[in-house]
Amino acid sequence: MSLSAVRAEIIISEIMFNPQGTDKDLAAATPYDREWVEIYNTGSATIDISGWQFGDSQDNDWATPFPVGTTLGAGQALVVTGDAEGFDAHWGSGINRIQVGSFPNLANTVGTNEGAGIRNQAGVIQDAVRYQEAGWPTANGSDGNSIYLLPGALSKTSNDLAANWKPSAAGVYGAKFRAAAGQENHGSPGYVETVTQAPFAPSPNAAWSMVVMPDTQNYAKSSVNLPIFSQLTNWIKDNKEEYKMQVVLQEGDIVNQNSQVTPTSGDQTANQQWANAKAAMSILNGELPYIMAAGNHDLGTTSAQNRNTQFNEYFKASDNPLVDPAQGGIFAGYQVPGELQNAYFELHAPDGRDLLIFSLEFWPRQATITWANQIAALPKYADYTAVLLTHSYLNPNNTRANDTPDGYPVGTDGNDGEEMWNELVKLNPNFEMTLNGHVGGDGVGYLKSTGPQANVVHQMVFNSQFETNGGNGWIRVLEFLNDGKTVHVRTYSPFLDLYRTDAANDFFFTLSQLPTPDYAADFNEDGYVDGLDLAVFKNNFGRTFSARPQQGDANGDFNVDGADFLIWQQEYTGPAGPTSQAAVPEPSALMLMLLSLAALRCGRAVRTC
Repeated sequence: MSLSAVRAEIIISEIMFNPQGTDKDLAAATPYDREWVEIYNTGSATIDISGWQFGDSQDNDWATPFPVGTTLGAGQALVVTGDAEGFDAHWGSGINRIQVGSFPNLANTVGTNEGAGIRNQAGVIQDAVRYQEAGWPTANGSDGNSIYLLPGALSKTSNDLAANWKPSAAGVYGAKFRAAAGQENHGSPGYVETVTQAPFAPSPNAAWSMVVMPDTQNYAKSSVNLPIFSQLTNWIKDNKEEYKMQVVLQEGDIVNQNSQVTPTSGDQTANQQWANAKAAMSILNGELPYIMAAGNHDLGTTSAQNRNTQFNEYFKASDNPLVDPAQGGIFAGYQVPGELQNAYFELHAPDGRDLLIFSLEFWPRQATITWANQIAALPKYADYTAVLLTHSYLNPNNTRANDTPDGYPVGTDGNDGEEMWNELVKLNPNFEMTLNGHVGGDGVGYLKSTGPQANVVHQMVFNSQFETNGGNGWIRVLEFLNDGKTVHVRTYSPFLDLYRTDAANDFFFTLSQLPTPDYAADFNEDGYVDGLDLAVFKNNFGRTFSARPQQGDANGDFNVDGADFLIWQQEYTGPAGPTSQAAVPEPSALMLMLLSLAALRCGRAVRTC
C-alpha cells in the first residue's frame, strides 16, 4: 500500500496565533512572520502530505501547498510556518518544520470568524479548529503563548472542544519559555505529549507545607481575571488539611496601582483593586495565616513614585485570628506600629521547625535593614529558620538584583537584592530562605549562597504575572519533608489544574537538619519509623520475655505484641527523603493483621493456642 493510500489521521495540535510583539511584518527591512501551527499524525502509519495546505478554513484563505515529498510519521508532529528562518532563530534548530508561502493571518480576537484548517491535495478538509470562539484559551499576556491540545484529546472530534485546549506554559507537557530574536513566548512546537498528568496531590512524605503566591496585581486590576484570585485562595482553603498547610506567603504587587483614580491598565480603580485583593485574601481568615509583601505597584500612585501605600488601610494584623497576636496568631512585631510592609512573624511548624519570617517593603530603606538585623540577631531566634519575604531580590537569571543607578524614585534610599544579601541575609546565620516575585522572563530562578558563618541560603524568585489570564493562576507549594531537612518545591495552577514538571519548577533543597527524635519504634535505628520497622515487628511478633528494642519491642516490656504496633503507628514518620511509602495501616486493619500474625505464630508453635 502506498503512503498516499493510508487513511489520513492528521489533526491540528497547537496554534501560535498571538506571539509577543507584532505577529507579522512582511514589509520590514527583515521581513518576519511569527505565527505558526503544529499538526500531528494520530494514525499508525506514515502519511504522505505532499500538496496538503494549511489555512483559514472559514475565509478560504490557504497557504501554498506543502512541498513534494513531505511525509509525517505515526506519532510525529510537524510545524507549519511562513518564516522558517525566524522560527529557528526564536525556537531553535532541529524542530521538524516546513515553510510555506502566503501563510494566513491568524486572528487574535475572540469572536472573529476564524478556523485553522488543513486540507489534503484534493482540497478536502481533514481537520479544522474554531479557536476564536468564546471559551477558548487566551493568549493575552505580556508574554506570547500558543494554545495546545491536551494529551487525552488527540483526535479530530476532541480537538473541536474548547475544554480540551490549554494555553502553553513553560514546564507543562513539554512547553518551554523562549527569549530570543526579540520575543518571549511559551510553546512546545514539534512536541506532542500523549500521557496525561496524574492529579496533583501532596507528597506522602511531607510533614507540612507553605504556599507561595506570586504577584497578584493582574488579577486585582481586571474584572475579567479577578475570579482567578479568589479561586486560588479557595483552593488553598479547601486543601489546607490534605497538604498540611501552615502559612501562605504573598510576594508583593498585591495590586497594580496603589492610588491612581483612573486606571492606566485594567478596568479597576486603585480603591477597587485593594478591595478586590482584600476580598480574595479574606477567604483565608480563620483558615490559615497569611503574610503579604509590599511591592513597587503597592507604593506611590502607580509604581513606587514614593513610599505612600494603602496596604495598611485594607490589611491589618487583627483581620485574621491566625495572624492576630491577641488571638494567638503568628504576628510578632512591626518596625513602625500598624505598618505591615515591614513586620516579622513566628511560625512553629508541626515537625518542630521554628521559623522567623520577615516581610520587608520593596527595596527596603536602610533604617529597615538595620531594624531587621536587630530582630534577626536576638538570642531567642538563634535556632530559628529565618525567611526573607520581599518583592524584589533575585532575578530569573539566578543573580541577585543589582540596580545601579536605582530605577525607581524610592531606590535612592533603598536596598536591592545584592545589598540585602550583603547587609542583612548573609550576616545572620539563621537565614536559610528568601522569596520574591517582581520580575519577568520565565519568572523563576534559584540561587544557593553561603554566608561568612557557613549559613546556606536558598534564594528563589517566582512570578507568573506576564502569562495570559493575568498569570494563569500559578502558585507554589513548598513541602517540608519528614526527614527534617528536605524541602520539595512544586508549582501548580488551580486555574489550569496542571502542574509544572521541569527542573526550574519542581526541585528539592536542604535546610538545616532538625534534631532527630528518639523514636521507640525505630527498630532498625535509621532515624525513621517506617515500613522497614514494621517488617522487623512482623518478623518478631509473638516473641515473649526476651525481646529487645531492635526486635520490635517498643514499650520495653520484653514482648512484641499489639501494644508495640500501636506505638509504631503513632510514631510513623514515613520514609526519609523524596521517596514514597505506603500509608499507615488503619486501626480497622490492625486487628486483622494481629490476628493473622498470631495465627501464623500459633502455626509455628506446638498447637498450644
